[in-house]
Amino acid sequence: MNKNIWLTGMLVLLLSCKGDKSAFKVSGNLENGEGMMIYLKEMTSTEMIPVDSTLIDDAGGFELIGTSPENRFYAIHTQPESFIYILAGKGDKITIKGDAHALTSTYTVSGSEDSRLIRELTGEQNKVLARIYQLNRVFTDSVHSPNFMEIKVGLDSIYYGILEAHREYTFAFIEDNLHSQASLMALYQQIGPRRYVLDPEKDFKYFSMVDSSLGILYPESDAVQDLHRQVDELKQKKLVESMSAARLAAGTLAPEIALPSPDGDTIPLSSLRGSYVLLDFWASWCPPCRLENPNLVKVYEKYHDKGFEIYQVSLDRSRDAWLKGIKDDGLHWIHVSDVQFWNSIVVPVYNIQGIPMSLLLDREGRIIAQNLRGEMLEQELKKIFNP
Repeated sequence: MNKNIWLTGMLVLLLSCKGDKSAFKVSGNLENGEGMMIYLKEMTSTEMIPVDSTLIDDAGGFELIGTSPENRFYAIHTQPESFIYILAGKGDKITIKGDAHALTSTYTVSGSEDSRLIRELTGEQNKVLARIYQLNRVFTDSVHSPNFMEIKVGLDSIYYGILEAHREYTFAFIEDNLHSQASLMALYQQIGPRRYVLDPEKDFKYFSMVDSSLGILYPESDAVQDLHRQVDELKQKKLVESMSAARLAAGTLAPEIALPSPDGDTIPLSSLRGSYVLLDFWASWCPPCRLENPNLVKVYEKYHDKGFEIYQVSLDRSRDAWLKGIKDDGLHWIHVSDVQFWNSIVVPVYNIQGIPMSLLLDREGRIIAQNLRGEMLEQELKKIFNP
């Protein structure tokens, strides 16, 4: 009996020690915080999960405990929507000081180099947000000014200058801190709702750099794995775009299309060989497409008798809307559609990202140029038919 009690006690002790090894502590002292609650929440890609909370004592002291086998992102706050961020994991002892009523702008952090880097990054971000806020105030105060447009142009210039300077700061921050998960926060900074400092496609180089480095250092991190999935998706998208660009490059044969006309006859694109063809993707619900249609009517009337044809593919979802658009705009050329909206069979074949989109084809069906509109299209046709 005594032996069983001893074994049970050792098991409890071992489990307790194991739990302690994955625990971390956040403590500190906040001015003007006595009697306030302070909260610790884990940040995931979709939510904030409450971890611990406590009442700040009369001396401003507090202590929060969390448990994590690896570094994770956490938010701390005393007031709603006024967060500071840390990276914490097993064994960390992090100390925070500041003013409880202005925590985001006054806090300091020690005991975690990653958290210190986050403080540096968010500090710069807050400066940018403050400058943008001042610009917004000037904008609002100037709305009724007689020279408002001139003021707006100046404010826009200052705004883009501020944003570009912060982008450059962010690039340098990432390059200097590829070893730290703080670089993850740098990738996803926002200067407003859904207004990100970096663009995953435009700034793919930096997303890939962080993914490569942190994937080696922190392969078990959920945040790192999320980034890796995003980078993989972007790589696949770039590959598709690259293949599409090659497939639609000047001099290549345009992929075949064979869709029903309004009369129900299937008309292949290849049936127009022998004519110069504008392959145009549009829809009745697309305002820019409708604005371009009068230009197409103009060049069609001018060059049709000389061997110019238009093969217009609609991405409409309603047959009635498609036919009404044709009639209302006076479009007297070849029309086809499977009326499947963005699920149309032509979308992946031609990698259509937006409409209007067009390709000018020679008499053999080979691509001459892409997205010629208005005057540019007429100039190209003039070179072809009036050399």
